[in-house]
Amino acid sequence: MTMPNRINTALRASIATKEHAAQSLAAPFADASARLITTLQNGGQVLSCGNGGSSGDAQHLASELVNRFESNRMALPAVALSTDSSVLTAIANDSAYTQVFARQVEALGRPGDCLVAFSTSGNSDNVLHAIRAAQARGMWTLAMTGKDGGQLAGLLGPADIELRVPENSTARIQEVHLVIIHALCSDVDAAFAENSNPPHSVASFSGRILHDRELLRQACIYRRPLVFTNGVFDILHRGHVQYLAEARAQGACLVVAVNSDASVRRLGKGADRPINSEDDRMAVLAALQSVDFVTTFDEDTPLQLIEKLQPDVLIKGGDWPVERIVGAREVQARGGRVLSIPFRHERSTTALLQKIRNSRP
Repeated sequence: MTMPNRINTALRASIATKEHAAQSLAAPFADASARLITTLQNGGQVLSCGNGGSSGDAQHLASELVNRFESNRMALPAVALSTDSSVLTAIANDSAYTQVFARQVEALGRPGDCLVAFSTSGNSDNVLHAIRAAQARGMWTLAMTGKDGGQLAGLLGPADIELRVPENSTARIQEVHLVIIHALCSDVDAAFAENSNPPHSVASFSGRILHDRELLRQACIYRRPLVFTNGVFDILHRGHVQYLAEARAQGACLVVAVNSDASVRRLGKGADRPINSEDDRMAVLAALQSVDFVTTFDEDTPLQLIEKLQPDVLIKGGDWPVERIVGAREVQARGGRVLSIPFRHERSTTALLQKIRNSRP
């Protein structure tokens, strides 16, 4: 076979695979693109990994996100886990090669982050270990696979997305993976091109502020027992800090839901409340070591949010008896616990505000 014929054959095979993939991957690609953009908009980062040619794909994706694809936009956080030879060889030498990606996920991954895992066969041991580590960290995985999905397909949870190329040839699978990378980066460019400043909380605290309830639910799937509390948190004081630390000790992940500004005004706490806006209140809470995620609710009670997240432990401060805690019945019906944590330090936002008012000339 002559060289031109080989090229023609390869091109035709590639085109056929891409046309088939375009049909089968349209819906999961749309989900993956939206989730990736939301992750980045909420301050999350992308970790990518793979072996051989897939390692090149992982690096390609990271470079396009950190720098740019085709449009000028803000730099976005992405790390390819196959690039640091010192880290790779240290882990392979001291532990095992199967852990070279997982250890880095343990070190760098944060709740709500995305792991993009490339494996044409779906059977790469080090990639499988990386996915398990990501799940343990409360991350979600975007898996780029081919063939039958291999062991990887069975490992993915409800928070994860698989883009499986319907092909057995490794070369054809990797060609489609490259197209997917470029399509994802094109969508990311479009989402960020108009704004050079990060929306909401991209510059915030470790991606802990999540406005999207579905993304929050998915980020919490593997962080169990899940602890939930809520409140206004208008002026944070020592009592709040102590109570949140004790709440976090009850589980593996603490979600704090903050009343929106409109919700606070409906509570009738005073014409000048809240003193601090919901964005400011969420930012301060997100900076606390004990808090894993912060979100907001505009309803009069957080019941809808509690039913969405289905926490294992529901907690309020000591001034709330268990029988009056919103969502207590629903959590207990699922076998969860409801606690009222007594205050160790008697503080009150209302009392602090009154003290400030009284100190005015």
